[in-house]
Amino acid sequence: MRKFIPAVASLAAACMLLTAVPVLAQAPAKMSLKGQSSHPASANLHLIFILWAQTMEKMSNGRVAISTAPGGAIVPPFEVFDAASKGVLDVGMITFGYIQGRHPATIPMSHGPLFGMDGLDYYAWYYDGGGMALLEEFYRDILKLNLVGFPVPTDYPQGLGWFKKPINSLKDIKGMKYRIFGIGAETYGRLGASVVTLPGQEIVAAMERGVIQGAEWINCLEDRKLGLHKVAKYYYTPGMHEPVTGGQIIINKDVWAKFSPDLQEMVKVASVYATMQRNFAFNRETADACQELIKEGIEIRKTPDDILKNFLDTWEKIQAEYVAKEPFYAKVIASQKKYAETVVPFRLSWFPPYDFAGNYYWKDKVYRAGSRGVAKKADAKADTKK
Repeated sequence: MRKFIPAVASLAAACMLLTAVPVLAQAPAKMSLKGQSSHPASANLHLIFILWAQTMEKMSNGRVAISTAPGGAIVPPFEVFDAASKGVLDVGMITFGYIQGRHPATIPMSHGPLFGMDGLDYYAWYYDGGGMALLEEFYRDILKLNLVGFPVPTDYPQGLGWFKKPINSLKDIKGMKYRIFGIGAETYGRLGASVVTLPGQEIVAAMERGVIQGAEWINCLEDRKLGLHKVAKYYYTPGMHEPVTGGQIIINKDVWAKFSPDLQEMVKVASVYATMQRNFAFNRETADACQELIKEGIEIRKTPDDILKNFLDTWEKIQAEYVAKEPFYAKVIASQKKYAETVVPFRLSWFPPYDFAGNYYWKDKVYRAGSRGVAKKADAKADTKK
């Protein structure tokens, strides 16, 4: 029988080779996905979208290719959620504030206020504090959209905005036609402003025509890209209304089901990488842009404290109303408060105050008028021009 062993071995090897062929034939084909964001091509939110798509293609070794059209290229900016849910788009990038009217939980799920948390704390709440489970429930049971979503916190913190005249107190905003987004619109509306929500692409033209007298967008970098510095001179910060912009990378659920488990994991990992990498660069780019605005004659001023305090007081009242009538909203707020109750006191107790060492080294370079008495000359100069 031994003389037949080589023949048997050869036959076994041939069988293994034949069975391997179908496995190779089943290798996944390249997926080409159509995508669009809600933002202009130069916006940081859109740049994250591009970097995410590029990272996905690299990580998947070319198995996934994603087009990344800017807002309005395929569908209007406010319609990205519905377009992706219906399959008009395979993927998208948008923020919940653009569909705020559908459910109040779009606000705590996207941009706060966050009970003292900042953008990093907010991101941590999603991945460490139970936010991802609530996000899944929100899409499935509340919004009833055929989507899978991943959080993209960016553009934080944001300024109060641009004005053609100085803003010295809350009374200067009352009655003003003011473009603002999300919960800021509802809150400042109650505080007496005549609020307007416009996509970024329309803000400058509206300001130029006098349709609005004040407008917030994001920060020095993004606002300069839009050209807001060409239609207003005074830029106030901080804003308090938007400590973070919570974008969403969204994927049609039927498309998601076609992804193998490794591709699904790549989507998440690539979203975290793209978000953090762009946000790292965003701070530096924004710092440079602020200096450019100052060189161009823009006055960056500190938002009066009474505006910030009145905003939080009014927001707390609005929030309490939503908690009383919307169970899912109450569920999200309770989750965020519980997480904030742990991390915010810890950071306040343990982390060194940013301004302590910051002012020790760089106090003379602080350029926001009204900050710790710095830039008083800029205030005096502006007053003499009135």
